[in-house]
Amino acid sequence: MPATDHPLKRVFMLAPTAFATWLLNEPVISVTTRKDEIYGSPEAIDADLIFFATTASQHETIVHIELQGVGSHRPMPLRVLEYNVRILVQHPTTIVRSFVLYVGGAGANDMGSHTRTDHNGHVLLAWQYGVIHLWKMTSEELLALDPPALAVLIGQTKIVNPERDLRLAMQRIYNHTEGELRLNFFSELLSLCTNQEILAMAQQIYHHDYGLPEPLIITLSREEGREKGREEGREEGREEGREEGRESVLLRLLSRRLGPLPAPVVAQVQQLGGERLLDLADAIFDFATLADLTAWLDAHAAVPTD
Repeated sequence: MPATDHPLKRVFMLAPTAFATWLLNEPVISVTTRKDEIYGSPEAIDADLIFFATTASQHETIVHIELQGVGSHRPMPLRVLEYNVRILVQHPTTIVRSFVLYVGGAGANDMGSHTRTDHNGHVLLAWQYGVIHLWKMTSEELLALDPPALAVLIGQTKIVNPERDLRLAMQRIYNHTEGELRLNFFSELLSLCTNQEILAMAQQIYHHDYGLPEPLIITLSREEGREKGREEGREEGREEGREEGRESVLLRLLSRRLGPLPAPVVAQVQQLGGERLLDLADAIFDFATLADLTAWLDAHAAVPTD
């Protein structure tokens, strides 16, 4: 799974109306996910994101989004076709619009229009979807778009003038958001700066211009990297202390987001270690309810961390 997968999903979930408006290229007044209806059915659809968008003209459109980096083992055209058919089976009267957002150099030859023909060249099947090669887009093109949420994606574009454009992206987020949403946007912007030089510059601007604390996911990622680089003979007690510190930070953040945590849930978090703690930090903004957290813990409890 590409390192950008979770941050991109979180960004879209933080501002679904803004992204649906951008993709559909028309005003969207509301967006819902209906997770139980799409993902909880016996024929669960393993798509990246599915939104139900109501446009200003009061038409409902299902917006299906795939986020793709390099290294996919399944051809994207066939994946989109499969998801479209499965969505249409459940919602035969609703328009479905699919989009693929490529990052990191992926999908260079995918223009979103595909056919299958017989041996005489007659078209038997045709389908199409929107394609955005984010890695081909310049930072200037991204910043020319209106929704401030899109500025979070700047680290995945071709940045023309890094210091200027990073500062403009952060200024747009700061000026048009507030509170937890602002902090979440800043966190995901930093997470999506996969180039280390760009990340270092973004972090410097973040601290110098806004004086805000470093986002948790960046702190945990750095700690994880440091631990991997240490010698295997390091003192076990100090290692346990560091892990307990991460557990404590995660538990506090989860409590702030979801309310008081039951003792069994706290125990499950404490049983996680190493990579799983980082995975949990990566997924925090996906949780809207305590049930989302417990489902995640149940799904990951039996997965080896080594």
